[in-house]
Amino acid sequence: MLRIYEKFESNPEVAILSHTIDPTYDTVALLKDYSQRLGVSSDKWKFVTGDQDYIYDLAEGSYMSIADEDSDAPGGYIHSGAFLLVDKERRIRGVYDGTLPEQVDVLMNDIEKLLKEYSDEK
Repeated sequence: MLRIYEKFESNPEVAILSHTIDPTYDTVALLKDYSQRLGVSSDKWKFVTGDQDYIYDLAEGSYMSIADEDSDAPGGYIHSGAFLLVDKERRIRGVYDGTLPEQVDVLMNDIEKLLKEYSDEK
C-alpha cells in the first residue's frame, strides 16, 4: 500500500482507506503513530478504526473480504490481503492480492486507467 501512496500522493483524485482488524489494540493514537512512521504526511491515506463487529460486517458484506479473530492464525486474526479499487460512485472496480507485488502493479495500472476514464468524461 505504501507503494501506491507514494505513486499517487500528489493526485487529488486518489485516496486510500485502511481499516484496522484489531480495533481494541489499534487506537486512533496508535494508527496515527503508525502512519507517521510510514512517512504518510497527508490526508491522502486514512487509517480508521471503530467497532469490531461493524468492521468485520463491513469487510464481509461490502468489501467481499474476510476479517475475524482466529487463535490459530499469526497475530490471532485471519484476514484477506485484498486491496479494492473503488470508483467515485462507490463501485468496486477491482480486487487485488495486496501481498503480491505483481498484483499491486496491476492495481496501480488499473488506477491509471480509471483516472483516464474519468478524465475522458470531462
